[in-house]
Amino acid sequence: MDSRSLILLAFGVLALVGGLWLYTAVPGEAYRLHVMASDADTAANASERDTAVYAYDELDPEAQSVFRKGRAAAGEDITIRTNRWPEEFEYGTDTAGVTVVSDGDTHYLVRASQRRCLAGLCAVLRIFLLGVAGVGVVALGIGAKRATARS
Repeated sequence: MDSRSLILLAFGVLALVGGLWLYTAVPGEAYRLHVMASDADTAANASERDTAVYAYDELDPEAQSVFRKGRAAAGEDITIRTNRWPEEFEYGTDTAGVTVVSDGDTHYLVRASQRRCLAGLCAVLRIFLLGVAGVGVVALGIGAKRATARS
């Protein structure tokens, strides 16, 4: 194998892996969810402010899954991509997206907020990084073709 083939293969691997890794690191539009246990009075006060109230069993399976992940986070925020965001947990600008979920005798306040990337900057950056990964695939193909042709 000649040095040019080796350089193309190394560059291809670096561009492919680096491009995909950085692609996943760029934030897209997502929601942050925080689930905290509450007493019945706090839940009743929240529901009086036109906050949606659901029994856990009333939630669709996707909303139940998101709720369980939020509850398992033990008070920490979790991030949910917009394509997996359940309708039951509405993001509201005036109420900070508060929803009440009751599970048995325990009531939970579910707070939702939206995290956005700076305008279209992140979309452009993600497309660029996919392009870098594509260049890596091309370099790998050319390097492999050259290496097999020399053998």
